[in-house]
Amino acid sequence: MKKLIATALATAMVLSLAACGGGAAETTAAATTAAATTAAAAETEAPAETEAAAPAEAEYVIKLANPSNPDDNVVKGFYYFEQIVEERSNGRIDVQVFDSGQLGGHADYVDSMQMHSLQAAEVNTSVLGNLEPLFGIFDMPYLVSGQEELESILQSGLGEELDKDLQEAANLKIVGWFIRSPRSVYTNKGPVSSLADMAGTKIRIMESAIMSRTMELLGMVPVPLAATERYMALQTGTVDAAENSIPLIITQAEYEVTKYVVLTKHTCTPNVMCMDLDYYNDLPDDLKAIIDECGAEAGKYSMDLDAEGDVSALEELESEYGMTICEIEDMSEFEEAVAPLYDEYRDQLGEIYHYFGR
Repeated sequence: MKKLIATALATAMVLSLAACGGGAAETTAAATTAAATTAAAAETEAPAETEAAAPAEAEYVIKLANPSNPDDNVVKGFYYFEQIVEERSNGRIDVQVFDSGQLGGHADYVDSMQMHSLQAAEVNTSVLGNLEPLFGIFDMPYLVSGQEELESILQSGLGEELDKDLQEAANLKIVGWFIRSPRSVYTNKGPVSSLADMAGTKIRIMESAIMSRTMELLGMVPVPLAATERYMALQTGTVDAAENSIPLIITQAEYEVTKYVVLTKHTCTPNVMCMDLDYYNDLPDDLKAIIDECGAEAGKYSMDLDAEGDVSALEELESEYGMTICEIEDMSEFEEAVAPLYDEYRDQLGEIYHYFGR
């Protein structure tokens, strides 16, 4: 367009000067040269404007929430999910990660997804157990030996079965399993070398009836609190202890408010990337496939980070932060103490016990 305008102006200038009569030849030539220069400049500028055109907007936006800070391995997995989804969808999906509890905690995320104001989030299986009781299986103590065994069981059909159950019970879809390293107790009361040493300890737990009963059988006093309240509860003495995967003690800086790590390794639980089922169903089939593929890869990425960091986290907690690591020589008394749980939950969970050989 600029080229056409400049050319028209040049022609008009030439005709105007030519009409002025004698002695105008030199002026006309000069004007023609100047106009040609202007047209050339306009022609040079035009392609630059075309190249600077704004990129197309994403067709879909996924707000993805997590209560932990960016150093946490699940959060790292979420950012990895963001990266590969945006790459493989060629920008058609814009993933926006909200970490550090910006949008609340696990229970808040469930409410927000069901109200369609949040597209996806991390939700712990203990919270999902309040929506579909079968998720309570992951809170059963001493059920698996570690991450690899649990991964194998999920891939054997359990993961697919639970995904279907959650869709029917809560209109949520599982797009990724993020298996944490085994959970242990960390506390201000210690040192601990036996079950008796933990008697009467007030311990923060997730909102799970099975976990609450587990801690009671171990002689402790369970206090259900949201993850976002855990640090303050430990700092103020509302609770004496908490339980989690070892790397989280570092990423959540809870070594600042506890003194002992007790290697109970009582459960190995997954966290889940859930998505609003209605939102997922509205996606084109090719984008659904990308979400499924990337969710699985992000879960594996996070699990591997957790496994690698478990041993180094213990070393760091001891050498850099002065925590005392308490090994339990005889775990049999812990396992025997919680054994009644399996009979208590036989009716509720018995149908999926077979995945675990029980």
